[in-house]
Amino acid sequence: MTQFIKDQAGQNLQPCATCALCSMFLDFEGSRNRGWCSAFERMARTYHPRTNSCELAIKEYQQKNPVEVAVTLCSHELAVDEDEGFTYPKEERVITFFVEEVTRKAVYEAFSHHQHEFPGFYILSYNRCYRDAEF
Repeated sequence: MTQFIKDQAGQNLQPCATCALCSMFLDFEGSRNRGWCSAFERMARTYHPRTNSCELAIKEYQQKNPVEVAVTLCSHELAVDEDEGFTYPKEERVITFFVEEVTRKAVYEAFSHHQHEFPGFYILSYNRCYRDAEF
């Protein structure tokens, strides 16, 4: 669904900026036109117009303190389960460090500074750490 806005003269229609065009929006690409807004940290519709509140939230999001990320590392060396016969990483470790934003690029760049401490390991997964979370 494309939304349009009128210019001040009220004659010409121009496409309106929406969530679907925002870099902070992750489209679920489903039939319900929904996705995740990282600026507000909640679900939003793809056709939601980009407002001044959006602009302020994006600026605030970009100026936030670094985010702590938990990274699961696995060794390239594999072990074989004797009973079932499947393979799995011989060693697995979880480390944490801080990044500016939780993106693949930011996590891999931050890990490159620590990679010499973990030779033979690769990143299996990464997640944002929530200090108040109970497990």
